[in-house]
Amino acid sequence: MERYLRFYIKFQGYVLAIGTILGSILMSFIIYNATDFVFPLEEFYDYRFMGSAALVFGALWFTVGITMLYGVYKEVKVCLIPFTILYMVDLFFLFIRDIALVWQNERWYKIALLNPVTATVVLYITLHIMLSVVALGRLFSYDPVSQSGSNFVRFKSDDPQPVPLNEDEVSLVVE
Repeated sequence: MERYLRFYIKFQGYVLAIGTILGSILMSFIIYNATDFVFPLEEFYDYRFMGSAALVFGALWFTVGITMLYGVYKEVKVCLIPFTILYMVDLFFLFIRDIALVWQNERWYKIALLNPVTATVVLYITLHIMLSVVALGRLFSYDPVSQSGSNFVRFKSDDPQPVPLNEDEVSLVVE
């Protein structure tokens, strides 16, 4: 693969990982300062962004961001999986939240996937993130970085016949 294309794909991975780490710290701090840890039951649909659940998800996102940063740096495809799983879980919670808001007859602009602007942004971000993760996975599996080894090279390993020695070489070995 071309060096600039490899750099671009890995750069996207670094941006996702660093953005995840910084976003988790920032959002956890904001949610911790702005909300109570006890919230009314009628607002239970928003539990992902309230109280201790938000702090747990913040810690999970921080851990996933560190794992993804390590995975992109060392080019380990398995380290990309937690990011994808947690992102899908968060989208699932957003979908469940929107269903609960429709069920409670809330205004359409509060529902993320019914608001055209918000739905477009969510769709664009989801496609961009998932395509970046897929590109990283393909890069790591089909075009891995050459591993530095011991540089040991075995010459003529496929030739089973011994090489005849000169008399001078034999005398050096025997003595």
